This record gives sequence, C-alpha cells and structure tokens, in this order.
Amino acid sequence: MRCKRIRKKLAAYLDGELDERQKALVKRHLLECAKCRKEADLLGRISYLLKDRPRIKPTLSFEADLWRRIYSLEKEETTKKETTLYLLKWATYIILPAAVAAALIIGVFGENLGEKIASFESISLEEEYLSSIGLDSFRDFPPGSLSQAYFSLIEQTK
Repeated sequence: MRCKRIRKKLAAYLDGELDERQKALVKRHLLECAKCRKEADLLGRISYLLKDRPRIKPTLSFEADLWRRIYSLEKEETTKKETTLYLLKWATYIILPAAVAAALIIGVFGENLGEKIASFESISLEEEYLSSIGLDSFRDFPPGSLSQAYFSLIEQTK
C-alpha cells in the first residue's frame, strides 16, 4: 500500500515539487524499496531524455477535435447499449407472451395430448397395419385354424 502512494509522488519528487517532509519520506522509501527505486530511476531517465526535446504545441482545434472524438465514441457506445436494450425490451414483449401462451395451450390441451401420445406409442406397427386394412376384426378365428395359430405366434413374439 505504501509503494502505491510513493509511486504517485515519484514524478513530483523527481521534478522537485514536494515539500521537505514529503521529499524525505519518498527518499527514505526509495532507500528501502528496490521496486520503487527502479521505477524512480526509469522515470528519471525518461525525464532526462525528454528534457531537450522541443515541446509540441497543439493546434488551436486540438482540444475541440479531442472532445468531438470522445463524444462520438461515447455516443457510439450509448447507441449500442440502447439497441441492446431495445432488442431485450421487444424480446420480452414477444417471447414472454409466447411462452405463457404455450404453457396455457399445453395446460388446457395437454391432458388429451398426453393420452393421444401414450395411446399412439402403445399401438404396434403391426396392429396399425392390420387395422388399416381391416383385418383387426378377424382376431376371433375358430380354435385350431391357421389364422388363429398365426395370430397366436404374433402375440407370443411381442
């Protein structure tokens, strides 16, 4: 935690902008802490290299252009958020009622639907075929007949 506070003051320390008390605190910390000392050394080198460089004077429109770019980026981000919120809002208005309607339909017709599905699954394909060609009514064959033997074999294989 102390390093964090000292690092915030390093530039002011190197530029000689600190009062004597703060200057002494930073100096003492730099003697004890290798990481902060390394950072102070790096900042000092950067400052030395930039010292003789000519200062760049921004154009008159620089600040206005900068704020215009910041505003356009903020506006773009706001537009994306608004679009997302708009889509979520409409999804809520469409999907939620559709889900409620589906639940109601299943609730009202679900009992009959479940019975139909259960009865459909219990019908074998063979019984369905025999029923479709009208042979299901011929199950009452005389005992010992060939037809009765056939249907007995079918029943046993199930």
